[in-house]
Amino acid sequence: MNPRMNQCLETLLDNDYERLRPYLSLVSLKSHEVLYEAFSRPDKLYFPINALIAIRKDTPDGLSIETATVGSEGLIGLAGVTGHSYFHAIVAEPGLAYQLDRDHLQSLMDQHPMITQMCMRAAQLIIRKISMELLCTHYHQIPQRLSRWILTRHDYLLANDLPVTHQAISDSLGIRREAVTLTLAQLQGVSVSRGHLNITDRAALEHQSCECYFQLKQVHPSQISLAF
Repeated sequence: MNPRMNQCLETLLDNDYERLRPYLSLVSLKSHEVLYEAFSRPDKLYFPINALIAIRKDTPDGLSIETATVGSEGLIGLAGVTGHSYFHAIVAEPGLAYQLDRDHLQSLMDQHPMITQMCMRAAQLIIRKISMELLCTHYHQIPQRLSRWILTRHDYLLANDLPVTHQAISDSLGIRREAVTLTLAQLQGVSVSRGHLNITDRAALEHQSCECYFQLKQVHPSQISLAF
Protein backbone atom coordinates (compact mmCIF):
# COMPACT_ATOMS: atom_id res chain seq x y z
CA MET A 1 0.00 0.00 0.00
CA ASN A 2 1.38 3.37 -1.02
CA PRO A 3 2.34 5.51 2.02
CA ARG A 4 1.42 8.59 0.01
CA MET A 5 -2.21 7.69 0.42
CA ASN A 6 -1.64 9.67 3.60
CA GLN A 7 -1.93 13.33 2.68
CA CYS A 8 0.88 14.51 4.97
CA LEU A 9 3.32 12.22 3.19
CA GLU A 10 1.80 13.25 -0.12
CA THR A 11 2.84 16.87 0.49
CA LEU A 12 6.55 15.99 0.70
CA LEU A 13 8.80 16.50 -2.28
CA ASP A 14 10.23 13.29 -3.67
CA ASN A 15 13.69 13.72 -2.18
CA ASP A 16 12.33 14.35 1.33
CA TYR A 17 9.84 11.50 1.00
CA GLU A 18 12.61 9.10 -0.02
CA ARG A 19 14.59 10.06 3.09
CA LEU A 20 11.59 9.22 5.26
CA ARG A 21 10.32 6.14 3.43
CA PRO A 22 12.85 3.55 4.78
CA TYR A 23 11.71 4.24 8.34
CA LEU A 24 7.98 3.71 7.68
CA SER A 25 6.39 0.38 8.55
CA LEU A 26 2.81 -0.63 7.73
CA VAL A 27 0.76 -1.64 10.78
CA SER A 28 -2.82 -2.77 11.32
CA LEU A 29 -4.64 -0.82 14.03
CA LYS A 30 -7.41 -2.53 15.97
CA SER A 31 -10.63 -0.90 17.13
CA HIS A 32 -10.27 0.77 20.57
CA GLU A 33 -6.49 0.23 20.55
CA VAL A 34 -4.78 2.87 22.68
CA LEU A 35 -1.88 4.44 20.77
CA TYR A 36 -0.76 6.58 23.68
CA GLU A 37 -2.08 7.84 27.00
CA ALA A 38 -2.43 11.40 28.22
CA PHE A 39 0.72 12.80 29.88
CA SER A 40 2.88 10.15 28.23
CA ARG A 41 5.58 10.76 25.65
CA PRO A 42 4.64 8.84 22.49
CA ASP A 43 7.58 6.96 20.99
CA LYS A 44 5.71 6.11 17.78
CA LEU A 45 3.99 8.30 15.22
CA TYR A 46 1.20 7.17 12.91
CA PHE A 47 0.24 8.23 9.40
CA PRO A 48 -3.28 6.77 8.99
CA ILE A 49 -4.25 5.31 5.62
CA ASN A 50 -7.79 4.05 6.23
CA ALA A 51 -7.78 3.93 10.03
CA LEU A 52 -9.45 6.69 12.05
CA ILE A 53 -7.88 7.92 15.28
CA ALA A 54 -9.79 9.77 18.00
CA ILE A 55 -7.99 12.30 20.16
CA ARG A 56 -9.68 12.29 23.55
CA LYS A 57 -9.50 14.18 26.81
CA ASP A 58 -10.72 12.90 30.17
CA THR A 59 -13.00 15.14 32.21
CA PRO A 60 -13.12 15.44 36.02
CA ASP A 61 -16.45 13.58 36.10
CA GLY A 62 -15.01 10.53 34.37
CA LEU A 63 -16.01 11.13 30.76
CA SER A 64 -13.62 10.77 27.83
CA ILE A 65 -14.57 13.38 25.23
CA GLU A 66 -13.58 13.20 21.58
CA THR A 67 -11.81 16.48 20.79
CA ALA A 68 -10.76 15.62 17.22
CA THR A 69 -10.49 12.77 14.75
CA VAL A 70 -7.57 12.20 12.41
CA GLY A 71 -7.57 10.04 9.32
CA SER A 72 -5.55 9.97 6.13
CA GLU A 73 -5.27 13.76 6.15
CA GLY A 74 -3.12 13.81 9.28
CA LEU A 75 -0.42 12.54 11.58
CA ILE A 76 -0.70 11.31 15.17
CA GLY A 77 1.95 11.30 17.93
CA LEU A 78 3.84 14.53 17.30
CA ALA A 79 3.68 15.40 20.99
CA GLY A 80 6.44 12.85 21.53
CA VAL A 81 8.86 15.02 19.56
CA THR A 82 8.37 18.10 21.73
CA GLY A 83 7.44 16.63 25.10
CA HIS A 84 4.36 14.93 26.52
CA SER A 85 0.83 14.64 25.18
CA TYR A 86 -2.04 16.40 26.88
CA PHE A 87 -4.52 14.01 25.24
CA HIS A 88 -4.75 10.30 24.59
CA ALA A 89 -5.23 8.71 21.19
CA ILE A 90 -7.52 5.74 20.56
CA VAL A 91 -8.38 3.91 17.35
CA ALA A 92 -11.97 4.89 16.52
CA GLU A 93 -12.16 2.86 13.31
CA PRO A 94 -9.74 0.01 12.58
CA GLY A 95 -7.52 0.03 9.54
CA LEU A 96 -3.99 0.55 8.29
CA ALA A 97 -1.42 3.18 9.14
CA TYR A 98 2.27 3.73 8.62
CA GLN A 99 4.29 3.82 11.82
CA LEU A 100 7.46 5.84 12.40
CA ASP A 101 9.82 5.85 15.37
CA ARG A 102 9.99 9.20 17.13
CA ASP A 103 13.80 9.22 17.20
CA HIS A 104 14.01 8.68 13.44
CA LEU A 105 11.64 11.57 12.80
CA GLN A 106 13.51 13.82 15.21
CA SER A 107 16.78 13.12 13.40
CA LEU A 108 15.22 13.87 10.01
CA MET A 109 13.60 17.07 11.26
CA ASP A 110 16.96 18.31 12.48
CA GLN A 111 18.41 17.97 8.97
CA HIS A 112 15.54 18.56 6.56
CA PRO A 113 13.32 21.66 7.00
CA MET A 114 10.56 20.46 4.65
CA ILE A 115 9.95 17.43 6.86
CA THR A 116 9.72 19.82 9.81
CA GLN A 117 7.18 21.91 7.89
CA MET A 118 5.09 18.81 7.18
CA CYS A 119 4.96 18.10 10.91
CA MET A 120 4.09 21.70 11.74
CA ARG A 121 1.19 21.63 9.30
CA ALA A 122 -0.04 18.35 10.79
CA ALA A 123 0.07 19.91 14.27
CA GLN A 124 -1.77 23.01 13.05
CA LEU A 125 -4.46 20.83 11.51
CA ILE A 126 -5.08 19.10 14.84
CA ILE A 127 -5.18 22.45 16.64
CA ARG A 128 -7.72 23.64 14.09
CA LYS A 129 -9.86 20.54 14.60
CA ILE A 130 -9.77 20.83 18.40
CA SER A 131 -10.61 24.55 18.26
CA MET A 132 -13.55 23.90 15.95
CA GLU A 133 -14.80 21.13 18.23
CA LEU A 134 -14.73 23.48 21.22
CA LEU A 135 -16.65 26.17 19.33
CA CYS A 136 -19.17 23.64 18.06
CA THR A 137 -19.77 22.23 21.54
CA HIS A 138 -20.33 25.70 22.96
CA TYR A 139 -22.50 27.26 20.25
CA HIS A 140 -24.40 24.47 18.51
CA GLN A 141 -27.27 22.26 19.53
CA ILE A 142 -27.17 18.47 19.82
CA PRO A 143 -28.92 17.80 16.46
CA GLN A 144 -26.33 19.91 14.63
CA ARG A 145 -23.40 18.31 16.46
CA LEU A 146 -24.73 14.80 15.95
CA SER A 147 -25.34 15.42 12.25
CA ARG A 148 -21.76 16.68 11.93
CA TRP A 149 -20.42 13.63 13.77
CA ILE A 150 -22.31 11.22 11.48
CA LEU A 151 -21.22 13.07 8.34
CA THR A 152 -17.59 13.06 9.43
CA ARG A 153 -17.67 9.31 10.07
CA HIS A 154 -19.34 8.81 6.71
CA ASP A 155 -16.54 10.76 5.00
CA TYR A 156 -13.90 8.52 6.54
CA LEU A 157 -15.63 5.16 6.19
CA LEU A 158 -17.17 5.75 2.73
CA ALA A 159 -20.08 3.49 3.66
CA ASN A 160 -23.73 4.24 4.37
CA ASP A 161 -23.85 1.66 7.16
CA LEU A 162 -22.01 2.88 10.25
CA PRO A 163 -21.39 0.27 12.97
CA VAL A 164 -21.77 2.36 16.12
CA THR A 165 -23.78 2.25 19.35
CA HIS A 166 -25.66 5.06 21.01
CA GLN A 167 -23.28 4.76 23.96
CA ALA A 168 -20.25 5.25 21.72
CA ILE A 169 -21.77 8.41 20.27
CA SER A 170 -22.65 9.58 23.77
CA ASP A 171 -19.06 9.07 24.91
CA SER A 172 -17.64 10.84 21.86
CA LEU A 173 -19.84 13.92 22.09
CA GLY A 174 -20.05 14.09 25.88
CA ILE A 175 -23.84 14.04 25.97
CA ARG A 176 -26.30 11.73 27.70
CA ARG A 177 -27.15 8.48 25.95
CA GLU A 178 -30.85 9.30 26.25
CA ALA A 179 -30.26 12.56 24.37
CA VAL A 180 -28.52 10.62 21.59
CA THR A 181 -31.44 8.21 21.29
CA LEU A 182 -34.01 11.01 21.24
CA THR A 183 -32.08 13.07 18.69
CA LEU A 184 -31.48 10.14 16.36
CA ALA A 185 -35.22 9.46 16.34
CA GLN A 186 -35.81 13.03 15.16
CA LEU A 187 -33.00 13.39 12.62
CA GLN A 188 -33.84 13.16 8.94
CA GLY A 189 -31.62 11.17 6.62
CA VAL A 190 -30.59 8.40 8.99
CA SER A 191 -32.25 5.20 10.17
CA VAL A 192 -31.31 3.36 13.33
CA SER A 193 -30.95 -0.34 14.10
CA ARG A 194 -29.21 -2.10 16.95
CA GLY A 195 -25.51 -1.23 16.80
CA HIS A 196 -25.83 0.50 13.42
CA LEU A 197 -26.74 3.78 11.77
CA ASN A 198 -27.74 3.78 8.12
CA ILE A 199 -27.44 6.97 6.11
CA THR A 200 -30.46 7.22 3.81
CA ASP A 201 -30.23 10.88 2.77
CA ARG A 202 -26.86 12.58 3.12
CA ALA A 203 -28.18 15.91 1.82
CA ALA A 204 -30.73 15.98 4.65
CA LEU A 205 -27.97 15.40 7.20
CA GLU A 206 -25.88 18.18 5.68
CA HIS A 207 -28.87 20.52 5.93
CA GLN A 208 -29.22 19.71 9.65
CA SER A 209 -25.51 20.05 10.37
CA CYS A 210 -23.61 23.21 11.29
CA GLU A 211 -20.97 25.19 9.41
CA CYS A 212 -18.25 23.51 11.49
CA TYR A 213 -18.59 20.41 9.35
CA PHE A 214 -18.14 22.26 6.09
CA GLN A 215 -15.20 24.31 7.37
CA LEU A 216 -13.23 21.17 8.22
CA LYS A 217 -14.41 18.94 5.39
CA GLN A 218 -11.56 17.59 3.28
CA VAL A 219 -8.97 20.05 4.57
CA HIS A 220 -5.68 19.14 2.92
CA PRO A 221 -2.43 19.63 4.91
CA SER A 222 -0.99 21.72 2.07
CA GLN A 223 -3.74 24.30 2.73
CA ILE A 224 -2.74 24.78 6.36
CA SER A 225 -0.77 27.91 7.25
CA LEU A 226 2.30 27.53 9.46
CA ALA A 227 1.38 30.73 11.32
CA PHE A 228 -1.49 31.44 13.70
